[in-house]
Amino acid sequence: MEYIFFDIECANCFHGHGKICSFGYVITDEKFNIIQKSDILINPHSKFHLYGHGNHPGIVLGYDEKAFNSSPDFKHYYKTIRSLLTKPNTLVFGFSVLSDAGFIKSECERFSKEIFDYKFFDIQRIYTDYKELENTPALIKCASEYGVTETQDVHKSDDDSYFTMRVMKGLCQETGLSPLELIERYPHCKCKCENGEIESEYLKYRETIKAQKLSKMEKLTGSKRDNWIHATEKNATEFSNYFKRVFINRQASSRLCGKKICISSLYEEYHFNEMMNIVSHLALNGAKYTRHAYGCDIFVTCDLIGKNNTLYRCYRKEKALSAIDEGKEIKFIDINELFSILEVEENDLKELNKDSLAPLKNRKFAKTI
Repeated sequence: MEYIFFDIECANCFHGHGKICSFGYVITDEKFNIIQKSDILINPHSKFHLYGHGNHPGIVLGYDEKAFNSSPDFKHYYKTIRSLLTKPNTLVFGFSVLSDAGFIKSECERFSKEIFDYKFFDIQRIYTDYKELENTPALIKCASEYGVTETQDVHKSDDDSYFTMRVMKGLCQETGLSPLELIERYPHCKCKCENGEIESEYLKYRETIKAQKLSKMEKLTGSKRDNWIHATEKNATEFSNYFKRVFINRQASSRLCGKKICISSLYEEYHFNEMMNIVSHLALNGAKYTRHAYGCDIFVTCDLIGKNNTLYRCYRKEKALSAIDEGKEIKFIDINELFSILEVEENDLKELNKDSLAPLKNRKFAKTI
């Protein structure tokens, strides 16, 4: 059996599609003796954009743009790459490899080539699960743990493939397990491209955990997912538009008139219908709804109690308390007290009749007030 470790560099990832400019790989035997090490330069037929953004730093490639642009393109190397990744009696490895697999898929689509089936394994996942880490580490950090002294100041796909191999070799030596045994012990590393789709056991696991959490939150909040704000784009957009544009009756005689009301996100996020009705009632009573706890006059609490009687954290509440510490006057009431002030029952808020909501601002009407 042979092992192939591969890595990909892209000229850019505009629109989420990586334009491959190099495909590097290292092939070894079962004792990690290197049989072949190569870096295939590829003309990306796209401009280079390697600058960082957000928390992602930019990179420096190992060759200048002329070297890439004067090379054959992905279509030319398609058979070579396909042959390498589908070679019989070979295990294919990468580090944070799902992104690389995604680049291959998108390039196959761009150049009208068949998306081929192959299995591959993510060494980053093996390392993370073996070390029982919360966050996934960078390649060079892992490689340095196993004797690699080089840096990634300059990125070359064949060098990064070599670093990936060194991590796997180090894991095998440290655990006394073979690559196949590591794969079976840490199955979240298993990935594949099949029928044009990329699958990952780790992503499946995360989806399962997410579904379990969502189901738990449905039971805890008493509200179905289609009534949530934060998890449904349509609800989120509609609610945001409504509370920002609703007409506030400044002539109301309510004790809430002129006040800014902020409600705990633990309630807001899971109650779209109720929140639309609440904002309507607040507007009719002359009160303005805000999501900025620091600047509110009244903060409405709603506790969610989880396992072992632990309270879910509300960041808005923490901001309101910080504002009080700084001298701001904010009154705290709970959600049931708000219902009492508005003279409504929560059950009556569960049904949403948009025709009965307080109207949105009307410029012509506003001028007559």
